[in-house]
Amino acid sequence: MPSRSDRDLGMDRRITRRDFINGVSVAVTGSLVGAGWLACPGPAPLAPEKDPSYYPPALTGMRGSHPGSFEEAHRLREGPAIDFASAAGTGETFDLIVVGGGISGLAAAHFFRREAGPRARVLVLDNHDDFGGHAKRNEFDSGGRLRIGYGGTQSIDGPSSFSPESRRLLADLGIDTGRFHTAFDRDLYRSLGLGWGVFFDRETFGADRFLRGPGTVRWPEDLAEGRKTWPDFLARAPLSEAARRDIARLHTERVDYLPGLTLEQKRARLLRTSYLDFLTEIAGAHPDVVPFFQARTHSYWALGIDAVPALQCWAEGYPGFRGLGLGAPQDDDDPYIFHFPDGNASVARLLVRSLVPEAVPGSSMEDVVLARVDYARLDDPSLPVKIRLNSTAVRVAHAGGGAPTGREVEVVYSRGGRLHRVRGGACVLACYNAMIPYLCPDLPEPQK
Repeated sequence: MPSRSDRDLGMDRRITRRDFINGVSVAVTGSLVGAGWLACPGPAPLAPEKDPSYYPPALTGMRGSHPGSFEEAHRLREGPAIDFASAAGTGETFDLIVVGGGISGLAAAHFFRREAGPRARVLVLDNHDDFGGHAKRNEFDSGGRLRIGYGGTQSIDGPSSFSPESRRLLADLGIDTGRFHTAFDRDLYRSLGLGWGVFFDRETFGADRFLRGPGTVRWPEDLAEGRKTWPDFLARAPLSEAARRDIARLHTERVDYLPGLTLEQKRARLLRTSYLDFLTEIAGAHPDVVPFFQARTHSYWALGIDAVPALQCWAEGYPGFRGLGLGAPQDDDDPYIFHFPDGNASVARLLVRSLVPEAVPGSSMEDVVLARVDYARLDDPSLPVKIRLNSTAVRVAHAGGGAPTGREVEVVYSRGGRLHRVRGGACVLACYNAMIPYLCPDLPEPQK
C-alpha cells in the first residue's frame, strides 16, 4: 500500500505508455545531442551554445536547476576537493566579471557599462544552460502553433513605487509600463458575469459544495461592503457554527488583538508568528476555521498558513488585521497587469539585448517576445560583453595569493568538466547566496 506522501506525489497512479516513451526519449535524445556538442568550437572544449539546434526555452522537463548546473557547486561543500591550481588560464581579462546571469547579474552588467562606457569588457558566468535565473521562458509547439509561457517569475510588481534607478532601468530597456494597459482587458470576468466563489471539498469538509459570492464583489475581503454579509454567505457552508462565527468576525470586526504594543513591536511579532498561530492563538479563532484558510496561501507562497508569517498575510490583505493599526496593507494603485507573455523572461531578454545586441534581434519591448535568441553570439570573442552559459564558478579570490590589496580578482569556473581561470578588475556575485561562503572563502565570517 502506498503511503499518504507517496499518493500525494502520484506514485499510486498508472504510468501510461505515452508518458513512459516520452520520458525515455528525452533521456536518449539528451545523450545523443550531448556527443555532438562536444565537437563544437568555442572558448572551452564544451560549447553547446554553438550548435544550431541549441535553444533552451524549447526544452521540457524540470527546468529549474537542471542536471549539469549544480554538481560542481555541490563539490565545494561535500567534496571531493576541487584542484583549483589545475585550472587553465583563458588568457582573457575583463573590467568586470559577474557570477550569475539572472536579472540581478544582467542588471549589474548593464549598470556597470552605463557608467564605464560601451567599450568596457564584461563577462557574465552562469551555471545553467540559459540566462535569466528565476525568470525562465518556456516555449511549446502545440498543433503547429507557438505557445509561450513563463517558467519562473511573472510580474514587474508595483512599478509606480519603483526607485529612480529602477525607473531608469525600465526606460533604458525600452519598457513602457503604459503599454500594458492596452494589452489587458481588466473587465473581462465582470463582462462575462463571472465572480468569485469558494469550493468546499469532501475530503476536507465532508461534502462537495460550491458557494458563489455576490456578483458585484471582487474578493471575499470585500463581502462586508457588498449586498450580502458573511453570515449570509457562510450559512450553507459545511462548517461548524463556531467556524462560521469566527470567519465572519475575522473579516468584519476591528479589534486590536495586540494591545499595548507599538507599531514596530506588532510588526516584529507578526513577522515571527505564522498566520495559523495568529488566527488561533492571538485572534482566538476556533480551530475549525483553519481548514477554511489553510490552502489560501498555496497559490502565492506554495505553503500553507502554518508556514507563512502573519505579517506577509497582512500585506496581502488577509482578514484579522483591521483593528491592529498597521496601516494600508498594500499599494492598490498598480493593477496586476505588468507582465509579458513569458513573464520576466522578456525583461532578461531585453537586458541581454542591451549587453549583446547581436544575440537578440529587434528593437522594442513588443518584438522581444517573439525574438529568437542567437545563443551562439552570447560568447562571441569579438564582442566586449560575453555571457558564458554552462559555466559554474567555483572560486573567487583576489589575484596574487588572495591579498585583499590585489588590484585584480581571479575567478575559476568549471565548464565541460574542465576548470578555467579568468581575471577581472572587479567581480559581482549575483548568484545563489548560500553558495557564496564556499565560492569566496576569503569573506569575513560575519558576512558569511
